[in-house]
Amino acid sequence: MEFLTERFHKAASYSSLNTYRSAIAGPDLAQDFRLHRFSRGVYMLRPSLPKYQHTWDPGVVLNCLKQLKNSEISLELLTQKTVTLLALATGQRLQTLTLIEIPFICRSDTKIETAIPKRIKTSARNKPQPVLSLPFLNSDPEICVKGREESILITYKKPIHNATTQTVSRWIKIILGKSGVDITKFSGYSTRHASTSAASRKGLNFDTIRLAAGWSANSKIFATVYNRPLLPPQSFDEAVLRS
Repeated sequence: MEFLTERFHKAASYSSLNTYRSAIAGPDLAQDFRLHRFSRGVYMLRPSLPKYQHTWDPGVVLNCLKQLKNSEISLELLTQKTVTLLALATGQRLQTLTLIEIPFICRSDTKIETAIPKRIKTSARNKPQPVLSLPFLNSDPEICVKGREESILITYKKPIHNATTQTVSRWIKIILGKSGVDITKFSGYSTRHASTSAASRKGLNFDTIRLAAGWSANSKIFATVYNRPLLPPQSFDEAVLRS
């Protein structure tokens, strides 16, 4: 209790304190009524809230990307465009995208598929690794993955090396900024919120969304954290005071 209280006063979040408690407490101690009261009190004082209450419209970003002609833009901008499209088209974590490897990429007449061979956050025994599926969009060649399957995510400045999750996030954030998305509120990681929420708004069923994004059948993470309404064009007070 003293340790958890000390961490609380050092601004540890409700989630972090629960993690500490789980790591320290055995099966018997975890049921102690004082720990339960402590957790309820922390939740009341410092509730755990999703990072985003709203999300942005992927259509705005896609319209911006359509204007960036692949044959005319720099390698730097083409790389940023590619990772943004990968993030939106798959709904996967950015960590997963950094693990794409050329030998595992397969191309058919209608799509590109790539298995992720390395361990990711949700890897577990008897649980299949994700397979990313990217259909060709012949009607919109500027936002189609066709022709890009020979590349993996590597940096475009020396020293050349595999792009990290943080680097990919930074690249995506640049594209979001060019598209008019408020990057003071949304990071590159928000593509997962935006793409899965957009799929839900268009009527795609939960099973299809969770399989694409890598959530389990019983997972509530999409409903509680990722499924977010679009950011409203104006707030309630603006609508009232400017009427």
